[in-house]
Amino acid sequence: MPGFDTYTQLRQAEDVQDEIYNISPIDNPVCSMSRTIQATGKLHEWTEDILQPAAKNAKVEGAAAGADTSQPVVERSNFCQIMDEVAEITGSMERVKKYGRDSEMAYQLELRYGKLANDEELAVVGAPGGTRQTAVAGNSSTAREMASFYAQVEAGHIINAAAATNTAELEDFLLAAHLAAYEDGGNPSMVVTDPGSAAYFASFALSAGRNRDIMDRTLINVIDMYVSTYGELDVVLDRNMTQTNNAMNLIDPEYTATPVLRATDDWPIAKLGDSDKRQVLREGTFATLNQRAHAIVDNVPAGLSPP
Repeated sequence: MPGFDTYTQLRQAEDVQDEIYNISPIDNPVCSMSRTIQATGKLHEWTEDILQPAAKNAKVEGAAAGADTSQPVVERSNFCQIMDEVAEITGSMERVKKYGRDSEMAYQLELRYGKLANDEELAVVGAPGGTRQTAVAGNSSTAREMASFYAQVEAGHIINAAAATNTAELEDFLLAAHLAAYEDGGNPSMVVTDPGSAAYFASFALSAGRNRDIMDRTLINVIDMYVSTYGELDVVLDRNMTQTNNAMNLIDPEYTATPVLRATDDWPIAKLGDSDKRQVLREGTFATLNQRAHAIVDNVPAGLSPP
């Protein structure tokens, strides 16, 4: 018969790791790489301009001055969108001893701040419900909504890749988009896309006449930078871009901004009983400071194979 063992002894200490493991990422590359500027009204406005196209310019000696060719600047705008989250913790939950955190309210607020960052990114480059955001002026019963990145790019810079049947054809569409931005003076430095479409960049390297490096015994099947005739593009994955409405967004971060009317902050809400409640809120918008600086390869098909 065994001796006095763990099955009969009571009140043994629990073996619980004093950590919380959260796999959910905060992923907002487009918003975080854009410059932050101050907004002062619910409708944020800015101005863009371009040089007139180069043309032959030769005058005879002694000629009179020609006509003025000035063109008006273009006014752009976007609505500031209010986003919020709420954390409500009972008095007992805040006071009891817990694993992985001291203050439940502090922990929940940290989660809410991260979620607002993801919500902002989703509004800019995602497709919530399969529909990209468009500007909504709002009223006393309708929330204001910012226009997404897709609604703020020059129409001629949006290349529809729905007809691509393999990755070589998709690369042709990518080059066409890059060229469109380049010809109008744009210099996109990154291409932001969803994780599924990002794998196509590795397939581009399989085209005829290209070589892949194999380091020792390591097989590398990833492309971090794509170089074309028109410049270098860092390949950036964005988890908030979905397989719905796939796109490759060619972005010049020098010409994107996140105007902020009210920076993310939290404050207590009136106490009504045995709980504490805090609201986390942010109000801001997104601006493509010049629509010609960027380009989009839109409607990228899923499941493309190398040629």
